[in-house]
Amino acid sequence: MERQKKYAFLDTDFIFKSHLSHDALQNTLADMIVGFEDFEFFCHEMILNELSRHHITPDPLPWLNNLIQTGRIRLYTDKDILNELKTIYGTGASSMYTTMLERSCNTFNQGFFAECHSTLKAVSITIREDAFLDELRRCDGDILHQNGIGEKKTYVLIQMMELLYPGRVYVFCSDDFAARQSLNSIPVAVRCLSIIGVFQLLKEKSIPKKTMKPYFDSLCEFLEGQQQTTYRVWYKYSRIRVPISQVFDEIYEDRFHLFKNGDLSYR
Repeated sequence: MERQKKYAFLDTDFIFKSHLSHDALQNTLADMIVGFEDFEFFCHEMILNELSRHHITPDPLPWLNNLIQTGRIRLYTDKDILNELKTIYGTGASSMYTTMLERSCNTFNQGFFAECHSTLKAVSITIREDAFLDELRRCDGDILHQNGIGEKKTYVLIQMMELLYPGRVYVFCSDDFAARQSLNSIPVAVRCLSIIGVFQLLKEKSIPKKTMKPYFDSLCEFLEGQQQTTYRVWYKYSRIRVPISQVFDEIYEDRFHLFKNGDLSYR
């Protein structure tokens, strides 16, 4: 029987960190991940905007743009999301988009939607789709420093994809525990994979430890430069700090299992 496809989203933090993780031949962890044949990959166009503002080295934008152009990663715009929603909700697509955006915004910042996008509620049921999109762009443009709008738009896209492919949606996402917990509170069956948690997935895909060690070492070098030398994992009912190098060894000793929110837990 053919295995069902999984639908995976790449967020800004994950793209950046997986792109700088590499082996001796400069093959990146990001390339390894998008090579998973059982996944189809997506991102929201706002992710491109976020990456372009951050002046990251090495710059993942050329890599991402190339994969979008070749079709390996599908880029969604707000208009694309509305078109998909129209197949389900017809003329109610704009109203449903607004509901999803409100849920996404308030998951991360209670009151954010009311402050930045409240005008959408009135216009979503009274104006044409192109006028709705114009108002959405105006609201987005008024947000100071864009304030994580890519993350919030990604979670609108996630909600839409969960409608189309229930139970098969994954997010390759931030290492930030609070951000992953916020995603887990969205009432859809989404699984998360953090940049450390993905090594557990690779082990489960039978990728040898010696193959993954250079990727992990280069990631650790970056994290140590950011003053991060430990990683929190679950032990019984609490999260404890473990040296990052120890986490890698114990992944390959089969000491962990992966929670839905992307956390590692001792067996």
